[in-house]
Amino acid sequence: MMKILHLIPDLGLGGAQRALCYLATAMDRNRFQMQVAIWGPQEDLCKELEDLGVDVVHLRGVGRSLFRLAVAFSRHVRRTRPDVIHTHLFDADLVGIVTARVFGVRRCFSTIHSGTFFGPRRHRWRYRCLALLVSRFFTVSQALSDVLVQRCRVPAARVRVIRNGIDMTRFAPSPARDGAITRGPIIGTLARLIPSKGIRILLDAMPHLLQKYPEALLLVGGGGEEQEALERQARALGIPDRVVFVGPVQDPRDFYRRLDLFVLPSLDEAFGLVLLEAMATGVPVIGARVGGVPEILTHGVNGWLVEPGDSAVLAAGLRTLWADPVLRRQVAEEGRRTAVRFDVTRAAAELQAEYERMV
Repeated sequence: MMKILHLIPDLGLGGAQRALCYLATAMDRNRFQMQVAIWGPQEDLCKELEDLGVDVVHLRGVGRSLFRLAVAFSRHVRRTRPDVIHTHLFDADLVGIVTARVFGVRRCFSTIHSGTFFGPRRHRWRYRCLALLVSRFFTVSQALSDVLVQRCRVPAARVRVIRNGIDMTRFAPSPARDGAITRGPIIGTLARLIPSKGIRILLDAMPHLLQKYPEALLLVGGGGEEQEALERQARALGIPDRVVFVGPVQDPRDFYRRLDLFVLPSLDEAFGLVLLEAMATGVPVIGARVGGVPEILTHGVNGWLVEPGDSAVLAAGLRTLWADPVLRRQVAEEGRRTAVRFDVTRAAAELQAEYERMV
């Protein structure tokens, strides 16, 4: 049995962490033994992984020190002797890839979940150097692969696109609320509350929508550094009673079932896992035309694409979908069919083949 050791900063409620949990549901347990090492304090998804039979290891005493992380992870690698090391996110990539080579772990992979790391030039150089050590980088979208190859100058042969997947068995379509058209839609978004997620654009769109549908309601799921600023923005716009900040969402299924429309207004988005989750639940989705989102959504077919950063265009898209129940139903049905094509069994099969190909 091949021992796979994943290194990721924490098991909080982020997209990379959720993607790892979905992956765990589809791995062949007769061929692969999966272990996850973390060092951060967020453990929201820890029990979910453990219930799937995944051993979660906490590297204690690391704090924010990369040196202490390298020491703790090196000790663990020396003790467990994994066949594969697979890293996720920035600091894990640096420490995990270097440690793998130091201890002779021949198969070392990194999944790139975001392009925000590649802004500073020194970070791009870091990944160009890591490309000399890693067996392969996996990117979650073609758009992200292009960033890695073109901006970081990582050799294309070292990069492969393996898009994220979701566990379709967890999601069932929710009944449409077509009878509520005159009252206005319940709109939702689910993201870390940071500037790149574009939540302020969605808030700016709400007054435009409320002019026609005064009882429309926005549910904002997730937590983050921008929450207080977003709450102030809602008050400044005069819509605090039409916006509910629901906080971190442990199980997104219940969140999606409350919605008529889901919006991902990101200014930067490598993939958009939450779009697939909403689509699998049968909720019509609107996404900003950035990053990997157009690799999921085809405008007017399985979702609605809008230009990023434009609140008036976003409001127009919301009005268009809500005013046309036939279009909304067609988009939702095609969206669920799209989500089926992104079932995590596909991603797991591709990943397992890569693990074994490097033997």
